[in-house]
Amino acid sequence: MTETLLAEMEEIRNLIAETFAKRNFLKQEMEKWYESHTNKRFERSDELITIDSTLSQLDSHYKRLWDYHYGKSAKI
Repeated sequence: MTETLLAEMEEIRNLIAETFAKRNFLKQEMEKWYESHTNKRFERSDELITIDSTLSQLDSHYKRLWDYHYGKSAKI
């Protein structure tokens, strides 16, 4: 069970890193876009919102696994 849990935690960490990189890229694109489109909504705003939501969910899931795995050993 522990090996499976740790493998899942590693996979989620990788997904967090990938999602964070996508978010940073999109935010940089947004900054450049607003330099020439001051009064318009960023064309990929919905994608950025989805990425932010995904990142939050991944982070929450990782924390639950962390608390489950390391919370037990902290009580011993």
